[in-house]
Amino acid sequence: MEIVQYLKDIYGYGTPIFLKDIRIGRKSKTAIRKELSRATKENKIIRRSQGVYYFKEDSDMPKELSFEEIVTRKFICDDGGVKGFDFFTFGYFSGQTFLNMIGISQQVPAVLEITTNKTSCKRIFTSGGYRAVLRKGRTDITFQNYKILQFFDMLASFITIDQIRENQKLLYEYIENNFTKNDLYTYIRYYKNKVMKILVEEKLIYAFR
Repeated sequence: MEIVQYLKDIYGYGTPIFLKDIRIGRKSKTAIRKELSRATKENKIIRRSQGVYYFKEDSDMPKELSFEEIVTRKFICDDGGVKGFDFFTFGYFSGQTFLNMIGISQQVPAVLEITTNKTSCKRIFTSGGYRAVLRKGRTDITFQNYKILQFFDMLASFITIDQIRENQKLLYEYIENNFTKNDLYTYIRYYKNKVMKILVEEKLIYAFR
């Protein structure tokens, strides 16, 4: 079997491919590594950083694989190259990264923050000179609960009361559009009273329907 063509058929273009995840019949890791090294020299596949590869489309403006795409597939969601398919979700962006994503902070963080099932402790992941802080979640993260856990994490650790009051309308609408009372009752138990206290005192609790 021609490994490069096999990988292209599976992953397509622009999807991070991690060497440690590749399983092809009885081929050894050494054999796979050697073939990928040869394919890289022949420009059949791109080596983004150590152990990370991808296929670049043939075009006048080829798309480079970003660090965010690498950590998304490795620590947040393996969508199999199908954009928007979040069934295999096992993490989410958190901290200042999430505050920037929803518009509360205008500061673009230099280091991405991620909460994920793929770590057992707080640690740093690096690739190509970029860094991400990884944290373990309070419970197992799935495609059904990642949004509410992400939101409660923000309230518990990453947002100030002043920021909440300045962005109360934004937060109220975010809750209305994404969560139900059932989400509140199911997952609030993983957080200390601080989160419920914030929801009540800042009147955000009324947005859960």
